[in-house]
Amino acid sequence: MEISGYPHYENVCSNILKFYLDPTNEHGLKDLVLNSLLHLIDKDFQFDIDFEQIEVYREYRTINDNRLDLVILTENYTIGIENKIFHHLHNDLADYKNTVKSLCYNSRKSICIVLSMNKLTSNEDVEKINANDFVNVTYEQVFQNVKQNIGGHLNISNISYINHLTDFIKSIENLTPKTMENKALWTFFKTNSEIIQELTNSFNEYKNLLFQKIHQLNDAISKEEFAPLADKQWIYKGSSLLVLVHDYTVNSQYKLAVDTTIDVNGWQIQLFGRNSKSSDFIFNVMCKDNNFLPKPFENYERGERLIYQRFDTDIDISTVAKTLTDLLTRIENYKKRTDENNGI
Repeated sequence: MEISGYPHYENVCSNILKFYLDPTNEHGLKDLVLNSLLHLIDKDFQFDIDFEQIEVYREYRTINDNRLDLVILTENYTIGIENKIFHHLHNDLADYKNTVKSLCYNSRKSICIVLSMNKLTSNEDVEKINANDFVNVTYEQVFQNVKQNIGGHLNISNISYINHLTDFIKSIENLTPKTMENKALWTFFKTNSEIIQELTNSFNEYKNLLFQKIHQLNDAISKEEFAPLADKQWIYKGSSLLVLVHDYTVNSQYKLAVDTTIDVNGWQIQLFGRNSKSSDFIFNVMCKDNNFLPKPFENYERGERLIYQRFDTDIDISTVAKTLTDLLTRIENYKKRTDENNGI
């Protein structure tokens, strides 16, 4: 259905709805779709499929010679449905209401529905709906009821028509993600594409300048001078970040790392374990050693990683280098103490 583009057309959707709203059709789902819709408006709605007659009309001619998308007649109800996929609610709801009411002979109760992709929220639409006794229902609400109640119909229905209904539901749902609600934003993008492109280019240049600071920091932190016991000092290159990394092994088994990175939010120096065993050691043993961290362990931000320090993007690299050097020295001193205690 998506390949054909059919769900974009209200007429096609209304034709499909007409088929599934009629409990007597060969889909075998009986009154599943009818109840899924009508119970949203009237919880007491009932249709006796064994004894009641039902008529479902498409493009029903109204009193003022307009066309109402769907009209359903049961013994107890007259239901008018205006189906809105993308278009604005410019319809003559007063004419629709009067037409539905004109069919309410034999004590029928009238129900008037605007079935829409998204909830209609503009003041004009809401006022028009309320003034003419319509109720706005979304496809999402109807489909939620269908999904909740379809289980009881699977054994008696035609599986091919279940597949068709599922395809219809998925096609409509794919038209209603947040991207479909971002038309105003997309219009802004189109209207301001040149300045947005200019800003994007400038932003990318800014990020590249920040990443250059990682290389400058790497040059400032000599492995021979500041981190002779590190397993490795290297730069990790991701798709959107650069990281100066120092890897260590403590007690010949615990793998820890120090990541120093920068983005538009600033610098971060992070301490973490390469595996769960190492993380447990770092956070439950190493960081609780009174001689390791300059502040009590509880004073640091911590998720899966401990945030040793943060800096603004504009801070002098020498300050970042000094703080990083302090942490690397603390790790080396801790490593020496534990290695000596373990006779390594």
